[in-house]
Amino acid sequence: MKKNNEIARVADLLKKYGYHSQSYNILRNDKSYFFSKENIEGVIAYVIKANVAVVAADPVCELCDIKLFLEEFILFCKRKKLRYCFQSVTERSRIILSEMGMNIIKIGEEPIHELKDYSSIGSKFRSLRKSVNQAKRNGLEIVEYSPLIQRNEAWEKDMKELSAIWKKFKGSGEYSFLIGEPALHNPGDRRYFLALLDNRVEAFVVCTPIYSRNGIYFDVMRRKEKTINGLPQLLFSECFQIFQAEGMKMCSLGTAPLSYEHTSNVEEGKIIKLALRMAFDHLEYFNRFKPLYNFKKQFHPTSWEARYLVYNTQVSLPFVLFALLKAYDPTAIRDTLLTQINFAWINLCKLKDGTKGVIRFSTNSLGKGFRYTSNKAKLTRRRIFR
Repeated sequence: MKKNNEIARVADLLKKYGYHSQSYNILRNDKSYFFSKENIEGVIAYVIKANVAVVAADPVCELCDIKLFLEEFILFCKRKKLRYCFQSVTERSRIILSEMGMNIIKIGEEPIHELKDYSSIGSKFRSLRKSVNQAKRNGLEIVEYSPLIQRNEAWEKDMKELSAIWKKFKGSGEYSFLIGEPALHNPGDRRYFLALLDNRVEAFVVCTPIYSRNGIYFDVMRRKEKTINGLPQLLFSECFQIFQAEGMKMCSLGTAPLSYEHTSNVEEGKIIKLALRMAFDHLEYFNRFKPLYNFKKQFHPTSWEARYLVYNTQVSLPFVLFALLKAYDPTAIRDTLLTQINFAWINLCKLKDGTKGVIRFSTNSLGKGFRYTSNKAKLTRRRIFR
């Protein structure tokens, strides 16, 4: 099947069954698609990195078909001699994968805002309202840009410059896999909201649909390094009001940082959390989006939904992390990172088991960040797990 036909087929399936907040991003051209041979209507999107099939979020299908669809995909991987893992799955997929004997790691929580009753009135929103009013006084205005209806070359130039600044700061190209892109060349069902000052774009956010939940996901944000106070708060507040007026049910600002609440063993949880954070700090995925994470609490989400990394028992966590990093940023992750992550994991586990005196962590280098002594184990152990 030609790629264009596959994309069209996947787009139709998303409109029927797209439940995950980031499902729209499986339309990016880095994905391969698995379709059922057992007459299940659906698709599983994945990439192959380091001989690991890294699945992008939940299967896109009816809830009642998830288990059979996953079993079919896992059999496909075994036939292809591929390891496999599932990134950022929701609770409904986690339950099924757990019953299938998979390893489960909770990687974060996603704030869900029910829009029907959303309001910024009340004392808990006082700080938010203050920021919004300050941005308005400074002359900012929020507009929706619809490139499929009428293109504005000046605005698009500003948007591309903001993206170029972000890429330079990041040190490589756009992220891929489950992270979106501005995609002005192919907007699709993306929606663009701009913060303008004197008709110049100071910042913009790209939102993607969560079809089966009648929702919206705040996917990509780009802004100047130094912006007017209150700009992000104004931009998101205005978007909330627009979506609410349109009758949308919910929206999400994105998954919160790593969590180790998945385990009843607190020490083991902290070991896993530290290993994951070291890996993702190399990618700097969470750090780059801290502005979004830092202010989302001001909007007081209605609920929080857990997100999980799930992988089969035949593959070690360092190998999964390496494949995952390659999926998100294939141009910037070198093979030496696998050795570094594995080295870090082995010694973290030795610390947990009490067979290693101390591991002192330095963020400068994974390779150089593990030093051993025998006299300061207790002090450094507290420093790591604080």
